[in-house]
Amino acid sequence: MRAFLRSSRPLLAALLLTGGAGGAAGCKEPVPKVPGETDVRVASVSIVPADPGTSLELKHAALFERLGMRPGSVINTDRTWSPFREAEDRRRVEAFWHNGGFFDVEVAPAVVETDPDGRKRITFRVRENQRYRVAAVHLKHAPPGQEEALTRRITFDTETRAVDFELFRKNRIDMQEHLRREGFGHANVYTRAWVDREKKSFSWYFFVDAGPKTRIGKIEVDGARAVSSERILARSGLRTGDPYHEGLRDSVVRELLDTGSFTSAYVRVDTDTKFIVPGTVPDTGGELRDEQIDAEGNLVPRKLPEDVNIIVHVVEGRRRTLRLGATFEIDPARADTGLGAKTWFRDLFGSMHHLVLEGRLGYGLWLDGIDRDDGQNGLYGEALVRTVHAGVLGRTGDLRLSARLRHEPFPGAALRELSAGPGARFGIGQGLFLDLDLLAVYGESLGYGPFSAAERDAFALPDDDVAAGAELQTAITWDARDDGTEPMRGHLLRLAARVSPGEPLATNRWVDLEPDARLFLPLTPAASIGLRAAGGFVFGEDEHGLPLGARLFGGGAWGFRGLGRKQLSPELTRCVGAPVSPSPTPFCADSRVGGASLLETSAELRLLPPQSPVGAIAFVDFAGASETLNPFSIGPSLAAGLGGRLRLWYLPLALDAGWRFVDAGDAVAIDEDPFAIFFRLGEAF
Repeated sequence: MRAFLRSSRPLLAALLLTGGAGGAAGCKEPVPKVPGETDVRVASVSIVPADPGTSLELKHAALFERLGMRPGSVINTDRTWSPFREAEDRRRVEAFWHNGGFFDVEVAPAVVETDPDGRKRITFRVRENQRYRVAAVHLKHAPPGQEEALTRRITFDTETRAVDFELFRKNRIDMQEHLRREGFGHANVYTRAWVDREKKSFSWYFFVDAGPKTRIGKIEVDGARAVSSERILARSGLRTGDPYHEGLRDSVVRELLDTGSFTSAYVRVDTDTKFIVPGTVPDTGGELRDEQIDAEGNLVPRKLPEDVNIIVHVVEGRRRTLRLGATFEIDPARADTGLGAKTWFRDLFGSMHHLVLEGRLGYGLWLDGIDRDDGQNGLYGEALVRTVHAGVLGRTGDLRLSARLRHEPFPGAALRELSAGPGARFGIGQGLFLDLDLLAVYGESLGYGPFSAAERDAFALPDDDVAAGAELQTAITWDARDDGTEPMRGHLLRLAARVSPGEPLATNRWVDLEPDARLFLPLTPAASIGLRAAGGFVFGEDEHGLPLGARLFGGGAWGFRGLGRKQLSPELTRCVGAPVSPSPTPFCADSRVGGASLLETSAELRLLPPQSPVGAIAFVDFAGASETLNPFSIGPSLAAGLGGRLRLWYLPLALDAGWRFVDAGDAVAIDEDPFAIFFRLGEAF
């Protein structure tokens, strides 16, 4: 091959010169191909047992994406046939079976057949032979007190039958990350397997080189311009002589980004470790230098310092930034589209003191065919003006001053509200935040009421269209999801509360508690179970009732997928005399007025393969809403269905089809339109 390439250099040069001249003349010459390359397309690639009547034990569907030859599809491009790729793919097939513990696998040369249209059908015949077993698993040189924690991170033992060398190797990454977060900043874990072909088994070893407990040495800041290095270090909480652990890298970055002054931050530490990009394959098992192995083959611990030096790299945000977004959502009750914008004027009032302008303009229609007014159809939205003052309330306590104007449509009504006042945000720990806002609120409901005394007593409805006064809003959030858009593991716990104290500080008295719990349990890298329970409870109202802004409505693509948006609600029934005399039958109409309690729960099976633009879900939703503190006093509602996910530009498009089996405790008949379609853009849960 080398001789061929050397002898071809004059020919290649001539081809390049000819192509250049042709290009100048307006004629495009074909690009020379690599030797053996063809334009022949692939019709199919198959991997079958070498012996008829048998089957392959190793699941290998994931292998086809890794081959050099494959047919094209809606998602994948064609990879054409060549004899070189045949040999490469044969080695890939063999290596895949080795990774699964089949070290005696036999892969025959590919059988290639040609279709009438010239495309190739490629078949690899595989004889697996015996799968090797795990004979022993050893953990060596664990630091005192860490052996149990490290052992728990070994996901296989001598009983494991599903051998996967790639997954087994990655146990070492979990081990060394645990040690680094425990204060062993230099920790590395290496892994090796010794294969015994006679006994058809292998022994697995994990070698731990933890190094000493580490502490912070010299600290530097790189990239600071508008924000001083002193302020950055004060925000980071880093101090020379303090213990160093790997978790500091995440917390420092998070706390710096929370200030709003930086678009990115990174903490570099001179530990003797190597960063491994998540998802990197294959894993090396850890790279050992010559001096780390003695003459007998034993691991030699590295000689490492206790002090580690830190450089905090920051990239400051542009002084002015504008972010635009669009939304679209449709369900059986309502169709909405909207545009949003957010503008930052960074450091406008000094270092880490910003101005934020945010707005959202939407256009929506209720789909019930009723001619509505009072702002229920058409334009709606909100506008926010906020100043942010990072670090004013302690190292991670940020002060804010906000003014918000919003117009929100409800079934049969609309709400216009103006609120303003100070607030604060405190970063407590990783993913844990506390928010507090003390606001002056003025809200006016349109088309909501008036209600009779009996209706107000039954549903705690308001006696006035205006609700105003002081309002305390607070929320504590713990977000430990692996992804904020399409989480597959982790959890989110949130408890929000709003308090209106009543006279003389407010026209109405009430307390609103809104818990939200989400849990994601991974089954495989592509499958997960998602669980959610969210709702609200409003209580403590006085004789003036609960205003529209405090009442609870559920349903829609983000809640109970058996009803449209804000359709999960207690209903007020009003009857009048018969429109045609002398019939004694009254004419009755129902209107949704919102409840004092709401609970929406969901269980989803998520199939979202990594790096795939398509996914699917199956869901069951269970919910209730009531005018009392028992959300199921009227009766529960139940729906189930299937959904598709299309993930483009990191934005999931969701299409869910739900069937409502139970509505407020009653079975839903087929003539009651139990089937509903929901479409939305945005977060999956």
